[in-house]
Amino acid sequence: MIVAILLAVGALGVAAGERGSGADVDVIVPVVPEEHERLHYFDRRPHHPVPGTVTINKAPYVCDLDAKKFRERDEFVAHVRTAHRTRANDIADRILVRDGVVHFVGE
Repeated sequence: MIVAILLAVGALGVAAGERGSGADVDVIVPVVPEEHERLHYFDRRPHHPVPGTVTINKAPYVCDLDAKKFRERDEFVAHVRTAHRTRANDIADRILVRDGVVHFVGE
């Protein structure tokens, strides 16, 4: 009943030539957390030493061995290769993704 009244009032405003407030409407779409964090490899191996990731208000790449955080994937890979002497082919076996953040855990 209330919905019908609100629709009728809104229709009267439109008929009278009044415009709405033009307020933006935000829509929240719930997403199962695990699904958007799952990595999908076509041949069971990554094509990059480190997967790309997107985070909000935190660094997407973390080296757990020395607690350094990186915003860029290339800087993270360079750090892991030089500071920890890890070959590019071995990096994928020494990382994990937790809460959307890529962690280098070492051996």
